[in-house]
Amino acid sequence: MKLVRIGKDLVKDEETGAILNTNEQEIEKAKKVKEAKEADKDEIAQLKDDVSELKDMMKQLLEKMNNDG
Repeated sequence: MKLVRIGKDLVKDEETGAILNTNEQEIEKAKKVKEAKEADKDEIAQLKDDVSELKDMMKQLLEKMNNDG
């Protein structure tokens, strides 16, 4: 892998053409942002599942009340 510096914190891999950030603080920050986004996505998915479950329970209760009354 041959790396060529193209900026203060950027290098280019001559073999693949990939541009890589070498600033470790920025890399860690980006990882934390990505993890936070994933956690938010997971939480939203869980909330959607919970709401769906509550809706199903309400439907069952309403059906039971209509059949009993």
